Amino acid sequence: MTDRAPGKGSLAAFFEPRSVAVVGASRNPAKVGGSVLANLVSGRFDGRIIPVNARSETVQGLRAVPSILDAEEPVDLAVITVPGPQVLPVLKECARKGVAGAIVISAGFRETAGEGQAREAELRAWLRDQPMRILGPNSLGWIRPARRLNATFAPGMPPAGRIGFISHSGALAVAILDWSRGRRMGFSLFASLGNQADLTETDVLREAASDGETGVIAAYLEGVADGRAFFEALREAATVKPVVVLKAGRSAEGARAVSSHTGALAGSDRAFEAAVRQAGALRVTRIEELFDVARALESQPLPRGRRLLIMTNGGGLGIVAADAARDVRLTIPTLGEETRRRLRAVLPATAGLTNPVDLIGDADAARFSDALHAVGSADVADTALVLLTAQAGTDSSQVARAIIGATRGWTIPVVAAFVGGGRVAPGAAALEEAGIPCYPFPERAVTALAGMATVAEGRLLRRAAAPRLAPDRGAEARQALRRAAAGGLGLLELTPLLEGYGLRVAAGRMATTPQQAAGVAQAIGFPVAVKIVSPDIVHKTDAGGISLDLDSAESVVQATSAMLARVAQRRPEARVSGVLVQPMVPVGQELLVGAVRDPQFGPVVVVGFGGVYVEVLGDTAARLAPVTVDEARGMLGELKMAPVLAGARGRAPVDLPMLADAISRFSMLAAETPELSEVEINPLVVDARGAVVVDARATLVATTSPATLPGGPPAAVARRD
Repeated sequence: MTDRAPGKGSLAAFFEPRSVAVVGASRNPAKVGGSVLANLVSGRFDGRIIPVNARSETVQGLRAVPSILDAEEPVDLAVITVPGPQVLPVLKECARKGVAGAIVISAGFRETAGEGQAREAELRAWLRDQPMRILGPNSLGWIRPARRLNATFAPGMPPAGRIGFISHSGALAVAILDWSRGRRMGFSLFASLGNQADLTETDVLREAASDGETGVIAAYLEGVADGRAFFEALREAATVKPVVVLKAGRSAEGARAVSSHTGALAGSDRAFEAAVRQAGALRVTRIEELFDVARALESQPLPRGRRLLIMTNGGGLGIVAADAARDVRLTIPTLGEETRRRLRAVLPATAGLTNPVDLIGDADAARFSDALHAVGSADVADTALVLLTAQAGTDSSQVARAIIGATRGWTIPVVAAFVGGGRVAPGAAALEEAGIPCYPFPERAVTALAGMATVAEGRLLRRAAAPRLAPDRGAEARQALRRAAAGGLGLLELTPLLEGYGLRVAAGRMATTPQQAAGVAQAIGFPVAVKIVSPDIVHKTDAGGISLDLDSAESVVQATSAMLARVAQRRPEARVSGVLVQPMVPVGQELLVGAVRDPQFGPVVVVGFGGVYVEVLGDTAARLAPVTVDEARGMLGELKMAPVLAGARGRAPVDLPMLADAISRFSMLAAETPELSEVEINPLVVDARGAVVVDARATLVATTSPATLPGGPPAAVARRD
């Protein structure tokens, strides 16, 4: 959690400053304070620049003041470059001056051991009661190209554009700045967050979402300061503009590296993935993909769907692109007869009129133009990719101009891949200048288009009201939890809670002897299942603690006696309370529905196929709780085995609306029951008549170690197979 006080001031001082003071300004541009001042001067910042230097009256040709308190005019933004121990005294002077925002570039804080950590703790404590907003410490700085503001020590001003970039890594930010210059990539803002003593990724994300100059938000993150706050800001931002996120630390090794590098609390990567998807943003896994997609989103309209038209002068390139498209869930539609007729009229007989459209190797600019015009008026695709490889007589500049002219006014995104070296470079540059992203290889172009399609799908997400627990049932359920044993909860203890949220439970009754079990079975009706009840046994099957399809009192007595003996032999240390006798549930699909309380994002819901499916396939989908019915349907659709739910090999389809409703209700249980660290239904048996909880278990918060997401070895369940 962030420790800054709520309701602090806006970030106007960073986005629209009228005056900037550089505290620690140096006459030597090789020093950090000198580099920042030189960048402001050479960038032609359109406001007032005030060097602060106690030993010089002028610095780099500008009149200096010994202290920020000596500045005659108001100061909107201060850039602090003094040594770490001097930062807090300088910030206190800034507060007295009424400075609205400060960028602390100085290092020597949490990223170092000992004194640095204590220094940052003192800074954070002071900041809690201050209205001034602070970026850093240990920050590269802040760039606002449209205002000619480069308040960093990285050389050069990037061109103004529509991409707002937020980075946890200053070193990566420097590299991106240098890399972007040769690719004509423009930015609306460029923020290096540093140690985030005040401003976090959530704060800057929220401001970028409302910034009129920012059209696309791209972020490199190594963790989040407050998972739920980040999720809400991300969801709000993604409803108004595309957001693309690269988060480091996906692997266990990467997560350890992030912890040592930033000292940030890293929540579960699975929870982060769920948050980004649920918010309607896009997560990417490579730096080049982050900017490949951002560039396309900046200049091209969002696609209506996932149909891709490919046009190429090389058949091999078209095949590679088509294969790449299938890998990222883009479809290659067959062209209609009318479209093929128009293409046939303008292309040679040897051309390929399917999709990919193969213009063959001797295609000139006119042929590209004619073919694009031929398909341009037809609703044949949602995205378009034009491929060019340098062949004899190819003039890439002319082809580029043909593409620009022929696709002017198209309402679908158009990208290109000009594959080669110096011979295609002029054409690629011309396309980029015109706002058509041009990539060096087909796969990168296809991946960018797929990312755009995912963003477009995310924009369609709408959040509806989720079901809520009736207050009287909630009170009953929580009383049951408080009465429960400290070690963990089973189906008996959880039944009031599950039923309180409207979930159907296969009701069972406890028995302590084989004869009692037989009496219970006769009362509830055969066939029955008998399961061991023990706070020490999670996976009942492994302990021999389940017997199924018992159809008589005699079989129940025999099975229960054998089960108790078997469990005593296999798990002699386990405390056994008795057995649970349940009616057998009709055959259906078995799902796992679980939730775990992530330290950063709170409760995370996971859905997958139950039993061996979860253990063997790892086929699960996750979201932050609570989820709506529509979001639950989306989770089910992500499963590789989703077609099974729709009916497969002669099986009847399950009741998907009722299943989605059950998942949504379970998610509300997870969100509204903070006493539970982990809760899992396995299996939830679903068929055409609805969904029934057959077994469940949970762990109380006070008794848990750090939780892991459900989806590992499943709890033992009553299965027929």
